[in-house]
Amino acid sequence: MSFLPGMTPVTLSNFSWALEDRMLEGNSTTTPTRQLMPLVVVLSSVSLVTVALNLLVLYAVRSERKLHTVGNLYIVSLSVADLIVGAVVMPMSILYLHRSAWILGRPLCLFWLSMDYVASTASIFSVFILCIDRYRSVQQPLRYLRYRTKTRASATILGAWLLSFLWVIPILGWHHFMAPTSEPREKKCETDFYDVTWFKVMTAIINFYLPTLLMLWFYIRIYKAVRRHCQHRQLINSSLPSFSEMKLKLENAKVDTRRMGKESPWEDPKRCSKDASGVHTPMPSSQHLVDMPCAAVLSEDEGGEVGTRQMPMLAVGDGRCCEALNHMHSQLELSGQSRATHSISARPEEWTVVDGQSFPITDSDTSTEAAPMGGQPRSGSNSGLDYIKFTWRRLRSHSRQYTSGLHLNRERKAAKQLGCIMAAFILCWIPYFVFFMVIAFCKSCSNEPVHMFTIWLGYLNSTLNPLIYPLCNENFRKTFKRILRIPP
Repeated sequence: MSFLPGMTPVTLSNFSWALEDRMLEGNSTTTPTRQLMPLVVVLSSVSLVTVALNLLVLYAVRSERKLHTVGNLYIVSLSVADLIVGAVVMPMSILYLHRSAWILGRPLCLFWLSMDYVASTASIFSVFILCIDRYRSVQQPLRYLRYRTKTRASATILGAWLLSFLWVIPILGWHHFMAPTSEPREKKCETDFYDVTWFKVMTAIINFYLPTLLMLWFYIRIYKAVRRHCQHRQLINSSLPSFSEMKLKLENAKVDTRRMGKESPWEDPKRCSKDASGVHTPMPSSQHLVDMPCAAVLSEDEGGEVGTRQMPMLAVGDGRCCEALNHMHSQLELSGQSRATHSISARPEEWTVVDGQSFPITDSDTSTEAAPMGGQPRSGSNSGLDYIKFTWRRLRSHSRQYTSGLHLNRERKAAKQLGCIMAAFILCWIPYFVFFMVIAFCKSCSNEPVHMFTIWLGYLNSTLNPLIYPLCNENFRKTFKRILRIPP
């Protein structure tokens, strides 16, 4: 069995005996018990640490631009809920435990219960929507990128908090809707539905059991998807040629074309392309393949923010790949012997930006077909067109695989972080909800010390969450070190 920090089995036993003695006395005294003082000190320290760590998380996200991502909005929501637990719920619970009776009156009792239920539920729901976000990022990466905006994430978080605040209705207004089944116990702070079995079972299923089962299912799917992507990535890396190999093949092909003496638009520096205004623009004389950063691809950083990432790619001619394509079509039209139809079909979520212009990245090859009309196309035109097609297909293929690799590494780290958060969440909350269900059906099975222990184990989850972020996220770790002035 797990124990709170600094608590041994002997301490828990002493705490149980002391608390049971106080309960048998009918809560007639409010004098602090010496046996409870060490426990009060430990729990007070846990409360302070919880507040400090979650404030650190919120400050880190606010001060570091690398953490301004869509994915970290869910982390902020989780930290706000945990901060409420540490700053409001824990201190009042410590006072309740210390005095062994509620001495603050009924209004503050209802406030404490409301904050307890709302913040704990919001923390659970924040983990749940974080799991859904990670699941969709892995299963539908490029499609979800277009949908995954800060506005939609904020709306989802707001919905989770509104659902959590629904607890206020039964806590404050139960007696308005349902006839009380028993009188409130003296010097006890508890809800009016504490002995209503059907309501407690229903809320436990909605608040914990159903979200937990769904999160486990989502995480299994995430794990399988990441593992499958890793295997697929290894196969792709072993089958695709490198950029240097591709460049060498293309240069050799171009030399063969020159030796044949065929007319090629890549060789003639006097050829020109026609722009929209009909003006002919001379093409540069240096027509050869060069390595240059002429492309950027859509990508996400570790936290999930959409952005562009520069990557080395092959450039055709002077780097203007788009002009090369337009120039090729112009030459085919001016020749009068052939016309080309160039079509690029792609899903709207996959795009590569080349030299300031957007090109789609698709799973199928770009279709570029030359249809002879009025004569046989010249061999020089065919060679140039094949040259463009081969270059673009390879460029697009490597761009897609490069983006896939970045996405895979990011999702592997995100899955690790989510796994740690879920493990802490389940280990901390499952004892409380199991005991919650037991006492719902067996009221005589209620044990006050055990019940209090399971409650605080659930509170402890709010302390562990901000410790998980820097352990599993390099950006959080670096930011924490910078804020705390810890040398790297």
